Amino acid sequence: MEQDDNRQPSDKPGFFASLAYPDYRRLWIATATSQSAAWALIVLRGALVYRMTESNAWVGFATMAALLPSLVVTPLSGLLADRFDRRRVLAVTYALNLGHTMLLAFLLFNGDSDGYLINEYHILVLAVFNGCIRATELPTNQALLPNLVPRERLLNAVALSQFMQQGSRMMGPLLTLPVIRFADPEPAFFMPAALYALGWYQVATIGTVSRGIIDVGRGAVFNLVAGVRYIYTHPLLLYLVGLTVLHCALTMAFESVFPFFSRTELKMLSERGVFEGPTYLMIAVGSGSMIGNLSLARVQDAGIRGKLFLGFGLLSGAAPMMLSFTFSVPTAMAAAAFMGATTAGFMTLSHGMVQFITPDGLRGRVMSANTWHAQGAMGGFNAVNGILMDLSWMTARFLLSGTGLIFIWLMIGTFATAHLRTIYSRGVEALAPA
Repeated sequence: MEQDDNRQPSDKPGFFASLAYPDYRRLWIATATSQSAAWALIVLRGALVYRMTESNAWVGFATMAALLPSLVVTPLSGLLADRFDRRRVLAVTYALNLGHTMLLAFLLFNGDSDGYLINEYHILVLAVFNGCIRATELPTNQALLPNLVPRERLLNAVALSQFMQQGSRMMGPLLTLPVIRFADPEPAFFMPAALYALGWYQVATIGTVSRGIIDVGRGAVFNLVAGVRYIYTHPLLLYLVGLTVLHCALTMAFESVFPFFSRTELKMLSERGVFEGPTYLMIAVGSGSMIGNLSLARVQDAGIRGKLFLGFGLLSGAAPMMLSFTFSVPTAMAAAAFMGATTAGFMTLSHGMVQFITPDGLRGRVMSANTWHAQGAMGGFNAVNGILMDLSWMTARFLLSGTGLIFIWLMIGTFATAHLRTIYSRGVEALAPA
């Protein structure tokens, strides 16, 4: 790994201290644009598929298609992030997603009165492609990030990065909302393409060279699975990642629920309402996520971080229960904002602790494995939730309250494990890289 001289230390830490480092600032802006594009696409795709099929299961499949490829692609992407210059790998992912989004927007915008040029199966294939590229982008981004700031700024940098990643749930849908509201949903698909183009420019100007360490004396399979093996043989990391998987499955797989919830509970029954309802809810989730992450940006004490990790975990189980009892758009948005704040706080602390534990030589593969677990859980359970909502006796209210309650009981049960009790009481110490 080589570093340029833009990393000048600051003696005045603040909420946005890491933005003083130019290359980190470029990555931060790129993260904001790419994640905003991704979440805008998730909302738009889900609403579009619901309009085409009127099936909650199809909404779940479309969401899963964008998230589940991480199960297959992420181990390889982690190897790429440790084998090649991480900024170049990132630039390629942005360019590919720009091309994919332009193709999708063109096919939708050039439909006629008889329908679109594509159907739900084509959208599923394009969503899989988008998911494969994102599964490469995210761990590469996370592996590059620690090389752009001093170690004492790492938690701040992770918090600000998560601030943008989670806050993009608001920004992406918010940017598309005026187009949906005052024109038609189809032109809104051009907005993610513009965001990917801006992100590509930012990544292309990063100067810090960052690579991992590949053991050339071992086979490809050994290097490929090194990140998963490191997680599974490190007890503290294993418990931490396992709890994060349960959190993602039970409290964060809500994208497929929003179209159904908007129609049945918020009574947004028009064709445009199919797009507007999930967009309002995702904007609220994103705004809450930004607040949750910003609240962590200056937390330096490991013990406080551990206690906050426990608190955010319990509250993130209560949040979907709150949403399930809302009946109007304003109250639903308030509850969704609380969901965003609590789940984002939990995930930021989890990512920060994984970053602290992981040596830089393995960081790309470990972070890819971490992403693999989290995205796989969210993708798989979005599909499960979509299937469940097509059952005649299932309601969005029952599903949200049930999954939230299950996670609260699981969090209480984690006190039986010594490793998680240690995290809750003392946090994870910043171990020196191996």
